[in-house]
Amino acid sequence: MKHNIKNKIILFGFAGSGKSTIANLISKKFKLRLIHPSGIVRNLLEGKKVNLENTKYNTGFWETKKGIYLLKNRLNEEKPADMISDKIIIKEINRGNVVIDSWNLPWLTNKGIKIYLKANISTRAKRVAKRSKISYKKALTLVKKKDEETRQLFKRIYGFDIKKDLNVFDHIINTNKLTKREVFEKICDYLEK
Repeated sequence: MKHNIKNKIILFGFAGSGKSTIANLISKKFKLRLIHPSGIVRNLLEGKKVNLENTKYNTGFWETKKGIYLLKNRLNEEKPADMISDKIIIKEINRGNVVIDSWNLPWLTNKGIKIYLKANISTRAKRVAKRSKISYKKALTLVKKKDEETRQLFKRIYGFDIKKDLNVFDHIINTNKLTKREVFEKICDYLEK
């Protein structure tokens, strides 16, 4: 990874797309710092100190009662925790040597390589059900709700539509029928071109 732009990688995808898992793999392979904004938002919502050296990715937290409650509350706040988290991650993408999995960073910066991990709702719900150890039906309901509520949040506070404004991406990978290893290899091939 010789070119400067390649030391700034942003992965986008809706819940269950695999973005956090792939971000972990990319971080290890290319020796990049790793930041999971969902961990920053969670810290902020819980009143905890943000530790950029150890941001946690979602291992089912947002599908718990507490996670659902925190997500719902932030949707109506005038200045949601996301806006504080966004200032942090913009500063980190500018620093470089980082991979960030984010729901909105691709629209907030012109820095880095932006990759969209695209998967249909059914595939994503199956993955979330497995990860969170909940039924497929419950996962499907939660994923649909999180997709739409997060979309509306960013439309309200920033004015862009994460489902429609896709021209910000450098590369889109359909992950529906791919294993995480296959997705990782496709991204590595793209980055190493």
